[in-house]
Amino acid sequence: MVQAYKNYWRKYLDFSGRACLADFWLVVLDNLLLTVVVLLLTGGSIWGLAQELLYDGVSGIGFGVVGIAALALIFSLFYGLATVIPNLSLQYRRILDTGLSARWFVLPVVAWTLVIAYAIVQNVLLLLALAVVELVLLVINLAGTNRFARKR
Repeated sequence: MVQAYKNYWRKYLDFSGRACLADFWLVVLDNLLLTVVVLLLTGGSIWGLAQELLYDGVSGIGFGVVGIAALALIFSLFYGLATVIPNLSLQYRRILDTGLSARWFVLPVVAWTLVIAYAIVQNVLLLLALAVVELVLLVINLAGTNRFARKR
């Protein structure tokens, strides 16, 4: 698990080669665990801030609670931005590992575009389109090595 995560950061700009099932899903698990920890820190800090505001008023707010919430939010923002390119390169290598051509890499790019478009427009059809794209990506990511390779 640790080795897969190290490789994830070492190959963050490597858009060649392959990423096997284990390499891909262990990184997904690592990122999920980090996200949960940050969300717990952020959520707990915000809950503590709300409790202090509710019971002690503005004068009772401690800098510790505000500081932890702010640091957790800043960390999650920077971590999210820092993992965009490594996630795209890992997805690209995973697509190649399944035997699909590099043209299938348009799917993650479309998914990111749909997320950004939904954040701006907030149209339900964009969410539906995103769900379809993500479902196709899930099938690809669950496929074994050379599962979609052409047999000659």
